[in-house]
Amino acid sequence: MKPFYTIFIFIVFYSNVNAQTYQELSKMGVQEYKAKNYEAAIKSFTAAISINAMDPVLWYNRGQAYYYSAQINLAISDYSRALQLDPKLINGWFQRGLSYNKIKENTKAIADYTAGIALLPNDAQFYYNRAIAYFDRGDTAYSLTDYNKAIELNAGYAKAYVNRAKIFYGRKQYRVALADITNSLQLDASNYEAWTNRGVIYNALIRLDSAIADFDKAISIEPNKPKAYVDKSISLNKKALNDLAIASLDKAIAVDAAYKPAYIMRGAIYFDIKNYTASKKDMEKVLELDPVNKFAVNLLGKINALPAQ
Repeated sequence: MKPFYTIFIFIVFYSNVNAQTYQELSKMGVQEYKAKNYEAAIKSFTAAISINAMDPVLWYNRGQAYYYSAQINLAISDYSRALQLDPKLINGWFQRGLSYNKIKENTKAIADYTAGIALLPNDAQFYYNRAIAYFDRGDTAYSLTDYNKAIELNAGYAKAYVNRAKIFYGRKQYRVALADITNSLQLDASNYEAWTNRGVIYNALIRLDSAIADFDKAISIEPNKPKAYVDKSISLNKKALNDLAIASLDKAIAVDAAYKPAYIMRGAIYFDIKNYTASKKDMEKVLELDPVNKFAVNLLGKINALPAQ
């Protein structure tokens, strides 16, 4: 997709008394947007729209400022006006689709990406984003078709391999998923999600040392994200290295004291090694974070039913 700022070259200039004002307001909006002063950009674009409400790009530009200031419904409204004025505005279909995805209006997102594909049938990014919307809606078959098309159009689309692997993993086609994740890492070795996902696949294949190595790589990339520590603990637990597993979970909790999966996993390990006091404490923390968590309720029930120690 074209960068946001390149679109501004299409703004029409007028010869009447408002021309200079309109020109200046438009340029100000661009400058403020680039500086991430989105509210100021919105004010400038709004003033320009009051002079020329028939320019679709100007509505699109204000929509961008709304989008990046997290005012998604207003962004959608502006993209819609831009598309009414110019149904061939490719970026409008793409950005409105993104906005609908963001508010979980997946069917509307799919419709917008489909409209974009009709105008630009060889753009891999439209297929990739439509695949995400299909996946979020639960239509994994359509999602897979679109990821296939995105990769056909762009064999170097690393994120498409990562996401396609999720579908194969969900279908328990672990070796196919592994091939996709490995391809993605050959294209982009800095992707934290790809390393964690490949580790999870290795866990499913009971290749535990490979899984641990991948989780360690993910941790080296993003040491302040708790998920890889928890995933690593699963591999270590399967190898009966419970002390190391608990240490990994301790690190996850140090990174994020509200990360529920870390307490669940640590509490389960404590229960298995008969440290019921520590297990109970972790399950109570889970219920503090999630008062209706079934796992914690059930495990606390088992602990409370044990004979007094």
